[in-house]
Amino acid sequence: MERLIEVFRRFKVRERVLLIAALIVLFYIGIDRIIITPFFTSINETKQRLETKEKLLEKSYLFIANKNQYEERLNELEQYYEKMKKKFLYEETEELASAKLQEMVNNVAKKNGLVVSRSTALKKNVINKSPYLIALSINIEISNIPSTEKLRDFLYDIEYDNTKTLFIDNLRIKVLGLKAVKGAVLNSTLTAVAFIEKKS
Repeated sequence: MERLIEVFRRFKVRERVLLIAALIVLFYIGIDRIIITPFFTSINETKQRLETKEKLLEKSYLFIANKNQYEERLNELEQYYEKMKKKFLYEETEELASAKLQEMVNNVAKKNGLVVSRSTALKKNVINKSPYLIALSINIEISNIPSTEKLRDFLYDIEYDNTKTLFIDNLRIKVLGLKAVKGAVLNSTLTAVAFIEKKS
């Protein structure tokens, strides 16, 4: 310590003042970095956490205040969901759902005096994982359509007068004779939504 005092005395007054000022600045920077900055950072973080919690609390109060409205809306959605479920296929496996869709289309065709000459299952599309919902598609071909009325009735029954919701896509009608529809071939993709109990 005595050596430091001796070395300090050798400096000129101006150098001593500058050295003392530099030590004060270094001391302040050290205090700032070790104590002041972490303290204010901690205060800001705490303030932000409190503001976030306050906003969440306000949202919770708002939700509680509108509880009846949310419950009514939830009940409406549940009723709509139950109503829509009745329009979807419900089978244990995807294969059974695909077979059911083909059977339904065959029955609608038979009801309207038509025969499905070809039916091919297409790739499924997963809509939802829980509950497991898929969009099943099949490609059908109906040959030798005898009249416009039978074709019209078949398409109407598929889209509107069926217990399950079916969608017609890629409808193509190829006329073979001179008459408007007689002897025509219909080629189309039909899609239905299915609830599957067991994923394959």
